[in-house]
Amino acid sequence: MAKQAKSQGVLDRISTLPDHMLCHMLSFLPIKDAVRTSVLSPRWRYLFTFMSTLDLYDYRQFRGFTRRDFNDFKNFVDRLLLFPKQQVCLECFRVTENASDGDCPRLYGWICAVLSRGIKELVVSYGKNLRLPTLLFTCQTLVTLELDIPGDMKIPPDVSLPNLKSLNLSNFLFSDGLIFKLVSSCHVLEELYMEFVKLGRNITEVNIHSLSLKRMTLEFVLVNRDKDYKMVINAPNLEYFKFYDMLADGYRVSSMNSLEHANIRVHQCPEYAIYDVNRERAATNLLQAICNVKCLYLLITHAETLIPMGPEPVFAFHKLVQLKFVNETEAWVGTWILEFLHCVPNLEILHLALDAASEGIKPLAENVPSCVSFHLTEIRVSRFVGDEPMFQMISFFLKHATVLETLIIAMKYLTEKEELSITKRLLELPRNSRSCQVITE
Repeated sequence: MAKQAKSQGVLDRISTLPDHMLCHMLSFLPIKDAVRTSVLSPRWRYLFTFMSTLDLYDYRQFRGFTRRDFNDFKNFVDRLLLFPKQQVCLECFRVTENASDGDCPRLYGWICAVLSRGIKELVVSYGKNLRLPTLLFTCQTLVTLELDIPGDMKIPPDVSLPNLKSLNLSNFLFSDGLIFKLVSSCHVLEELYMEFVKLGRNITEVNIHSLSLKRMTLEFVLVNRDKDYKMVINAPNLEYFKFYDMLADGYRVSSMNSLEHANIRVHQCPEYAIYDVNRERAATNLLQAICNVKCLYLLITHAETLIPMGPEPVFAFHKLVQLKFVNETEAWVGTWILEFLHCVPNLEILHLALDAASEGIKPLAENVPSCVSFHLTEIRVSRFVGDEPMFQMISFFLKHATVLETLIIAMKYLTEKEELSITKRLLELPRNSRSCQVITE
């Protein structure tokens, strides 16, 4: 009895809260649990209908649903979005195809309904092509829009999203000019995410122009194209830039003076893995555009043929203090990465993830990069298998790095006996820095 009275007291204290706070609390519950609160008291009976957040995204809440359950649930959502007559503004609506049981017309109607209720955040994930309402592209209240829908991206002639700050598009197929048109219609856009996006065969140029963008992810699906395209980016205020794609025919990118982090993964087909002056120019232009970055993740397949490093660097990363370089080919890039370090004079942290070399091994350069001599404090080497070229590179770093504090070696595919043997050899290598610790893991 005492426990029951205590529970009743807690319920009474919650019931004293104003309606808007109770509705806010309900928005954190799965929709089924929020509806169940209607039996608590007459006051709670219709309270769930005033929730400002409607989350139908978690597929787990639909486990075990029969066909009848789905029909009842869809009818319930229909009534919820049209009730009450004095409709409240919706802050957020998140939905997947599970909620609509693959019913395209029903989901289309739900999207139309929430767009008329002052929606600020809309998240839609659907496993097949879905026609989007024209009203979506002229919504004056949207702040966040996230669409994960395979199929052609189709937008109306007139697009205006004046308050949109975050745009996330996944799995769409874009034809020529649509990306520019869409982004240019979002005048306060701060975050642009385009992931697993396909570029149509008719695309000749990808053009992104936004002075308000601070974070941008462009992750294009690596598909065969009939012809190359050029990329034009004018986003001078970017602070974060992530870019995955095949090497384009050319890049024209405005300087990004505020860039803090960049994640660049550029692939090229094996048949192009020979020196070509046009491709070298394209890759060089891309790197020059991000030369103000402070932290860089860099993966360029066949970098040694794509960007030959000469005695005079064609670009310099003066602000770069942290670099992770990844190699996924069997060509030896040890010489190339040491030459590249001449372009990063102030580097402090270096992470190398290099596959074991089986071809193209060249002697290391004798000229020591200034960052190795004066600034490098931490080096991490991943995927280490004990091959001789990597031992030579590690020996080079230990010999010339005067302020190195930590060398971390992450081994891969080795037996315990092999790891002990390698660790012993590493600890015997001479070090220029007395404070350097060699750590294996």
